Amino acid sequence: MRNSPAAKARTGNFAPGVVSGFVPNIGAAVTYRKLAALSAALLLTTLSAEAETLRWGRAGDAATLDPHAAADGYTQQLLHNIYEPLIRFEPGGAASGVLAASWLASAGDPNLWVFNLKRATFHDGAEFDAEDVVFSINRARAEGSAFAGEASQIISVRETSPRTVEIRMAEPAAAPPAVLTRILIMDSGWANENGLASANSTAADKANGTGPYKLESRDAAVRTKLTANDRYAGPPPAAKEVVYLPIADSELRGKALAWAELEILQDVSAADLKRLDGIEDVAVETAPANSVLYLGYRFGAGGADGNPFDNALVREAIDRTVDRDEVASFANSDATAILAPSFAEGWSKGLAAQLSPNPARAKELLAEAGYPDGFGVKLDVARGDEATANRIKAMLTSIGIWADVVARPQADHDAHVASGESAFHLSSYSAPGYGSAPILSWLVDGQKGYANAELSSQVAALANIRNRNERRTALAGLWLNVQKERIVLPLAQRRVAHAMRASVSVQPDPNGLTRFDTVRFND
Repeated sequence: MRNSPAAKARTGNFAPGVVSGFVPNIGAAVTYRKLAALSAALLLTTLSAEAETLRWGRAGDAATLDPHAAADGYTQQLLHNIYEPLIRFEPGGAASGVLAASWLASAGDPNLWVFNLKRATFHDGAEFDAEDVVFSINRARAEGSAFAGEASQIISVRETSPRTVEIRMAEPAAAPPAVLTRILIMDSGWANENGLASANSTAADKANGTGPYKLESRDAAVRTKLTANDRYAGPPPAAKEVVYLPIADSELRGKALAWAELEILQDVSAADLKRLDGIEDVAVETAPANSVLYLGYRFGAGGADGNPFDNALVREAIDRTVDRDEVASFANSDATAILAPSFAEGWSKGLAAQLSPNPARAKELLAEAGYPDGFGVKLDVARGDEATANRIKAMLTSIGIWADVVARPQADHDAHVASGESAFHLSSYSAPGYGSAPILSWLVDGQKGYANAELSSQVAALANIRNRNERRTALAGLWLNVQKERIVLPLAQRRVAHAMRASVSVQPDPNGLTRFDTVRFND
């Protein structure tokens, strides 16, 4: 929903001006050195900025221009504007073709997918064909690629004609594999000529894709300039030139937008929203993100007194204690009781509705489970979510569960959870596609120490249900059964927010991969 700002003079922490004319008294949090560095980067842009130039601010830069060497959001968001995948998933779970014109699972072999390819041209003029798809998928599958783990489900890929490829998967599925939305396609000839046969090579300063924008210049961690691809097969982008500006300092990002030194600021924090409120000609566009905040448990591996989380009554007690609406207010999100994002297959308002908090009943459940006096546990959390975790801690304390919040950097937190060492954690889950099957598979079969043969069998059976009505019925029943188990406790679906000048508009992408060619200039 687009929030129109009040038309009033700039006030509060912002003052009018241009970056090249910064005055020193603008807040101790921003050093002169940071201002000077940003001034230099912006000055190169602002001196020649025209209506067709888009200046895009982010909190960080791409780690590399190699499309298979890094999977982080900053890298992939930039590269999804230069390169393209075979397919992408639309809200609701339907796949749409990008470089693929059509696809079909083989009737006699449900593990085999056949893709027919569109005609497209790389930035250097080379024609896109099946050889490029085979090369790129094998490169992404190989050791050293950031996608090797995800792509391990691909058994083989082969060219059957210049415009057709066959991809064999480890398991059958009702929809194309989500990993194909993540593997960006390179020109095999160009890659080999430039010493980029594998993701162990470096492509930090060069790129050649089929996407709407091509690389013109790059100064890592300072600015990257892209220009519209005149060979692009899709509609020509409105912005003929994009200057991508990583700005690490949150306060400085907001100032650059408020002073019209940026058209769009992608990484909008809660503090940014407060600072930007009421700034003339600045609006914020928000949308549900493909990220659900949840409480997760380690099953098994209990001490002398056992593991309380193995007991379904304990998990229900926590469910009846945590107020999701209150959690959502801390986390810029919408309360939910289902791990699937709201635009995914199988989601419904009924499944998303939470139980009304009932601490008295929660205490009874703990006593029935054998914990009348409660118990203590560490609550692991990524930095940035401490306020949310501390509010959950207060709720749990009211029923006798004493949670000690332990915060780590995001990467360390993710590694700690993945290792199985965390007994209790507040984490975020992003669906690999917009279908329910991979989400349910992760829930039922992907939790260490948890096993439920009946649910696992129901999840596996989804691959053979292709009739839409039958699949909808099966998913509704399966989600209800999974929710009763409380394998994890979904709390809130995060929201993504972009702030922008009134001169432009863009709809944020749920996965943080907003494309520059979706930007429109307003009259």
